Amino acid sequence: KVVMDKFTRIQGDYKAIVQNPNPLIPPIFGSDEFGYCSEWNPAMEKLSGWRREEVMGKMLVGEIFGTQMMCCRLKGQDAMTKFMIVLNGAMDGQDAEKFPFAFFDRLGKYVEALLTASKRTDAEGAITGVFCFLHTASVELQQALTVQKATEKVAFAKLKELAYIRQEMKNPLYGIMFTRNLMEDTDLSEDQKQFVETSAVCERQLRKILDDMDLESIEDGYL
Repeated sequence: KVVMDKFTRIQGDYKAIVQNPNPLIPPIFGSDEFGYCSEWNPAMEKLSGWRREEVMGKMLVGEIFGTQMMCCRLKGQDAMTKFMIVLNGAMDGQDAEKFPFAFFDRLGKYVEALLTASKRTDAEGAITGVFCFLHTASVELQQALTVQKATEKVAFAKLKELAYIRQEMKNPLYGIMFTRNLMEDTDLSEDQKQFVETSAVCERQLRKILDDMDLESIEDGYL
């Protein structure tokens, strides 16, 4: 955004950015001071499925983005209200940075992005509209994040199962320890004392295993 702002200030030509087909240019759309769509770049066409000529000149809020059967349908009235607040704030000079924004594209796919909105000015500094940039993840990154979330979900489920098993093993172990302590206070033969001592050693080993138990070591096949 800083680079783009510097570029537009130096060049004084927003079209050089908006209509640039370079894949590094993010989805961009904008409106004039009256709320009509004045910008819709190639990246926005690809993201939304709507061509530039289909949206230019339409009301950005109500005809393009809205809660009814609009070009880019928002999820609800609350989302639309927040979007309007962001646009009005940008028009007043209050830029919005990475505001959560989502809509349904032409094919009904739910698109999630982060919205950055800033005022657009002419050479004299007068506000002429709003410029909006969408920050979206690449397909590869989205797939990687999906896989990561699924992996984390499985790992969390295994951790919960492990915690349950460990607790279920500790309960009878404490019972064995309690029983052994009671036996130590009775008259035992030498053989019985040896059995009790062996039991104590086994209990300590088992308790150490349970205390040190973790999911990664179990998956690797050792404790």
